[in-house]
Amino acid sequence: MVVGWLALVLAAVGHATPVAVAEPQLAVTAPASGATLPGQSFAVTFRVTDLQVVPTTVPVSEAGMRPEANRPGQGHLHFVLDSQPLVVWERLDPYTFTNVPPGEHLLMVELVQNDHGPLNPPVSQMIRFRSSGLLAGAGAGPALPAGAPLALLGVAALAGGLLRRRRR
Repeated sequence: MVVGWLALVLAAVGHATPVAVAEPQLAVTAPASGATLPGQSFAVTFRVTDLQVVPTTVPVSEAGMRPEANRPGQGHLHFVLDSQPLVVWERLDPYTFTNVPPGEHLLMVELVQNDHGPLNPPVSQMIRFRSSGLLAGAGAGPALPAGAPLALLGVAALAGGLLRRRRR
């Protein structure tokens, strides 16, 4: 009886339908391709599915040379802006680029393995956008440093009004 049951289990296992493993997906939600962005900084926002984003212990200098560090379903992100140095990102939070000069830019975002090697098949997105270098509403009044206290805004508004009155 046990032999018959074992044969039945082996036959069922041998004919089991393979379970499809979900491929990691990447969706960059900002910046949008073709967008013109104000200012000198921008945040990269994205969604990752079917990949657990984890810290890596492998130095970038050993990229792709440490396959023993790779774990199925794990990895992190790489950002490259205009062939500048690689940014290794190990979180799902947005990443902010700063001091971005005005002009055309190309951003590459890629999901990679724990050893910085590409996934198989590779998962990446290229986004072309433009940076104006100007803050939204620039030229509307006196400039204040970022994070200036609200009291200074009132003083700046008052000073702007006084300057306009004097010129009349």
